[in-house]
Amino acid sequence: MKRHKKKLVPVVLFAIALGVTALSFMTTDEQYVMAPAVACTVLMIWLWMVMWDRDQKIPFFDVGIFCALATLVYTVYPLLNYWADGMQFGFLSDSRLLYLNISPAELGFFHLRHVLYLFSFVVAYAFFRGKGTMGVGNVIIPSRSSWYTIVIFFLLLTGFFVLMYQETGVNYNSSYEPEIFAKRVTSYENLPLLLLQISSKLWGILFIFKLALLFIVVNRCKQRKWFLILLVWVGFEIILTVYIKGPRTGLILFLMAIALIYHRTIKPLSIKFLFTSGVMLFLVFIFLGIYRAYFDIAYLREDLAYSDISFFSYGNEFQSLLGTAYDVFRKKEAGVYFPWYLYLNDFIAIFPPQQLMPFEKVRASEWYLQEIGLSGTGQGYMWGVISQSIIGFDWIELALRGTILGYILARYHRWYLKHQSGFLETLLYVFFCLKIYYTFRDTTFSFLANIVWEVIPFYILLRIGSALLSRVTADKNLAMSSRV
Repeated sequence: MKRHKKKLVPVVLFAIALGVTALSFMTTDEQYVMAPAVACTVLMIWLWMVMWDRDQKIPFFDVGIFCALATLVYTVYPLLNYWADGMQFGFLSDSRLLYLNISPAELGFFHLRHVLYLFSFVVAYAFFRGKGTMGVGNVIIPSRSSWYTIVIFFLLLTGFFVLMYQETGVNYNSSYEPEIFAKRVTSYENLPLLLLQISSKLWGILFIFKLALLFIVVNRCKQRKWFLILLVWVGFEIILTVYIKGPRTGLILFLMAIALIYHRTIKPLSIKFLFTSGVMLFLVFIFLGIYRAYFDIAYLREDLAYSDISFFSYGNEFQSLLGTAYDVFRKKEAGVYFPWYLYLNDFIAIFPPQQLMPFEKVRASEWYLQEIGLSGTGQGYMWGVISQSIIGFDWIELALRGTILGYILARYHRWYLKHQSGFLETLLYVFFCLKIYYTFRDTTFSFLANIVWEVIPFYILLRIGSALLSRVTADKNLAMSSRV
């Protein structure tokens, strides 16, 4: 395979030169805003090229790349919103950003935190990750008993949530239409705490069983029958998301999972396909966020008519995360008191249930809702690693968090290279590639909650189910042989 080492330095230098040239043609205010975006983009390109040179393969199936890419998107997209909307957050943007009325210089200097965090991460990840060859299609297929266990638990858990919706009205995949959403909030409030705690954990476990079932289908998609099953499943997920007008993250992760599994088990995807499909998927994500908020197309057209940049100025979760971080920054400057439990936010999700705790478990995102008077309304704002660091040691903490996360993911990747033929190891690697964006959207060690409440229960259920089915099959075969 052609080596890419000679391309590393020229590509990175070209990216730097292109960024500096673009900045030189901008006004001072535009430079304040776009300089952090350029810096983060160059860091992402550098990491991508280093990994490509090191492994001599496109670094798509790589948890560190996904983590860095998520950080890049959460950093750059709000800046582009601000820049394209006339160096402001317009009336279609996140209401808090509109109210805060951030100047270009303030926004640019604030985003240097993102640059520091990403820089710390990519340097640590590149340094500790090492190199190693990852094959294609060398994953051991799980036993038939494991297949049956995956299908059975997928159906059982799906049936549980259907039954819970019929009996309590709680729906984890409901519409954002005002009346339906209000009913959803009420149903959550009326649900017993224990059932709410159990159901939220089961929803996460269901996602892994769904991912395992998808793994089996994609791994067999060279066969016409399984390829048709995959197409029908994809069509169903798309139609359901569009029809419900509710959460769209599930659909996006579903499509990303297909690409990851196909790339790992069937055939490597080209850089052209990855770039094109990635941009299209991101645009679909943005569009679905707007689409679900408007149930009258006339209102959508009327609002967009007031904006020169169409739906790109509309509020989104990337702006929302920035809104929380900057609001927390302003509150800290104003001397707002931050309760002690906020500093445990990285680990509070893995603590025992509320009933067994000597104090109330309050996530930082919930405290923030209480602080701004939106608790209990059904509206939610993610907290984010920037917010978490601001209430702590700020710049120093961001550098430490980026470095520590880079080291952990690098070690995890090296561990996977040694176990890459395992079905469970590969499945869980895909799972963390999909979920790693929460280390920026929530907080650095959010993946610990995934391990404790989702991965470990999934593993136990799979092992127990497979063992029971294997024993039943063995007893059945023994009985048949004795009759003969």
